[in-house]
Amino acid sequence: MVYKLTDYVANFSTVKDKSRIEVIFLTIFFIFLFIPMSHINQNRVSVKENRLLAKWNPLIKKDGEINYNFGRQYSKWFNDRFNLRQFLTDVHTNITVKLTGKAEKGIVDKNGQVYVDFELNNYSLNKIDGDDYNALIMFDKFLKEHNIELYVLLVPNKKYVYPIEKEFLIKDNIPQNIDNEIKKLNKNNNMHIINPLKEMQIASKENYMYFKTEHHWTDDGAFVGYKELMKEITKKHPDIKVLNEQDFDIKDSVLVRGTWQRKFDWGQAPERLNLPLMYIKKLHNTKYRYYTNKHNNLLKKSVSEAPYNYTVDYQYPEGSDYRVIVLGTSMCENLCEFIPYTFKNVFRLRNNNLFARRGKQIKGMPYKEEFKIMKHYKKTILNYHPDIIIFCIAYFDMMRLSDLFETK
Repeated sequence: MVYKLTDYVANFSTVKDKSRIEVIFLTIFFIFLFIPMSHINQNRVSVKENRLLAKWNPLIKKDGEINYNFGRQYSKWFNDRFNLRQFLTDVHTNITVKLTGKAEKGIVDKNGQVYVDFELNNYSLNKIDGDDYNALIMFDKFLKEHNIELYVLLVPNKKYVYPIEKEFLIKDNIPQNIDNEIKKLNKNNNMHIINPLKEMQIASKENYMYFKTEHHWTDDGAFVGYKELMKEITKKHPDIKVLNEQDFDIKDSVLVRGTWQRKFDWGQAPERLNLPLMYIKKLHNTKYRYYTNKHNNLLKKSVSEAPYNYTVDYQYPEGSDYRVIVLGTSMCENLCEFIPYTFKNVFRLRNNNLFARRGKQIKGMPYKEEFKIMKHYKKTILNYHPDIIIFCIAYFDMMRLSDLFETK
């Protein structure tokens, strides 16, 4: 079609009082109209957008009836599948982020820090109330009855360690409120809740506490949390050897390793925000430090993957003679670069959603079930006979602690 049109234009100066340039313009115009139709995406799912694409619905249904919604349905189908759609979406997102810093489901600040919506939204933190803390008190009491010590390690939201620019900042006093409540719980109920916010704020001046493109803390951030945790544990158990930087080989990488798979990638946040790859690569101009224990060849681990459950059983002969369960969300993964080398027996029990490491998808725990610890893990905990449980969770999950004893 393009060849015929251009050949036709080349053989005349004017046609029906129309100039050659006008005909060329119309030719180009119709070519551009043809491009979106030249290739229709046949995929069922958009992996990048994490959603199902619109289905094709014919004008005449299988039963012979007319589909009176054909126009609207066709429009949705075509808008989801036309050629170069993802390219145009990426260009639009790239321009929008550069001009405003705002993206779908989050923001990117001037320092290249990416914040996803659940980190920025104070709604969940404002919902923390007495029920959440009371459930934690009950959990601690239950464990004490079985001679198990509970240590709760909190992971602050990234925005409290790396303040966001004024145009994005939502002022709140949540960190101070959380800190006040923790002090009351520790004093009045003899609990062990560790909040390393201040220490991470100080350490952030030298090393990155969080990945720019994830909400997870880095190895350096987790190591600060580890040291504050061990300060509390060694008050009662001074015989435990606490690791320091000299126990590790430390290497740099611009890539991210924050999830349980232990793979290096671009990070989760850009995908959540639907940022284009060309923009994501520009954010990766930062080198993060990664810790590898100098005796990691002595560590034995056994991974168990099953529907609704993921566990790792660590054994380290050089560790202190205690049985420890590390319980919690993905924030535990970088923490487990340190804890398994501190104790002889460590059992990693993950309570929230996950996927298998060998390409096969494991059915994840439903969101509403994730923090029903006593319902799903009571037998597992008691059968392991731990001396210590380390419960590591983020600020934004604290209001879910009210589910600890939920059985329905």
